[in-house]
Amino acid sequence: MSVGILKSNTMIRSLFAVSLMIGLALGVDAAEEKPVTTRSLDTIGFHPVRSAPATTVSLNDTRVSAEIHGVLREVVVRVGEGVEADALLARIDCEEHTLDLQQVRAMTQAARADAEFAQFQLGRAQELARRQAVSAELLNERQAQSSRTRAEVARLEAATRSAQRRINLCEIRAPFDAVVIERLSSVGELVQAGTPIARILDARDLEVSGNIQQQDLPALQAAGKIRFVAAGAHYPVELRAISPIVDQRLRSVDVRFVFTEETTLPGQVGRIEWVSDLRHAPADLLVRRANDLGIFVEEDGRARFITTPEVREGQPPSLDLPGDTRLIVDGRFGLLDGDTVRVIEH
Repeated sequence: MSVGILKSNTMIRSLFAVSLMIGLALGVDAAEEKPVTTRSLDTIGFHPVRSAPATTVSLNDTRVSAEIHGVLREVVVRVGEGVEADALLARIDCEEHTLDLQQVRAMTQAARADAEFAQFQLGRAQELARRQAVSAELLNERQAQSSRTRAEVARLEAATRSAQRRINLCEIRAPFDAVVIERLSSVGELVQAGTPIARILDARDLEVSGNIQQQDLPALQAAGKIRFVAAGAHYPVELRAISPIVDQRLRSVDVRFVFTEETTLPGQVGRIEWVSDLRHAPADLLVRRANDLGIFVEEDGRARFITTPEVREGQPPSLDLPGDTRLIVDGRFGLLDGDTVRVIEH
């Protein structure tokens, strides 16, 4: 009986030893191979659309002013109307300037007559001088008189052109295709040179001004497609310039874009949207190791930690990796760089 008990105890100890070795072996394998699930970058990667507030701005916001003095007789445009370049905006009473022109023309005619007579006298004096029948002093006097009268004619001709220009300026015209946004003077007012008559916005020479966050500038500069979205319409634009001045309050930069095809109205409020050329991984795949944020990928049965230094928590990281790269999804929180992993099908 004791012999049977002894044999039974020996068998139990043997089975326990074998079980212990199996358990230890399994434990070692479990510690070396950490189970994970993976997805390819082609499957879960995406090209994010980012946006920022923007406004269409006119490069010419002009207060069209009178260039001469006079009484404003007519303003022919109203707020909200579109006008073409050289279209009439307003008229100034031109009677005074017309009278000035008539007076200068009359003075010019008289000066020409004086110049012709002075030239005739000079010719006579030169003929007599050849005969030595006139003094040199008289000849010089005739030459001086002829020069003075010719100069007076030139002065009055310039005054005539100036008076004619003032008459032309009695009609105030648009310098470019525009939209009238404000009327600044009224009929009957006495205006001076420099008095604003109407405020107009250039309707064609437009840009888009966008307030872009500093951290979004690299993605914007690398974007292949940019558009301005307003009132449900999309307008293709391209980057023109980035202001070197940062708004300290908003941490944003004024970025200017130009329309490449159709344009919208000046003052239109909307958003700038751009699509990143690089594929991005979901933000929830980010993990922190030491002081670095990054993602884990599976390569040949091992976990490799790829840092994303320009990304903050909650932002999807951009990945310049092949589309068949296997991103570790489940099991990533317990991994370290270089760990052996076992991919579990899901």
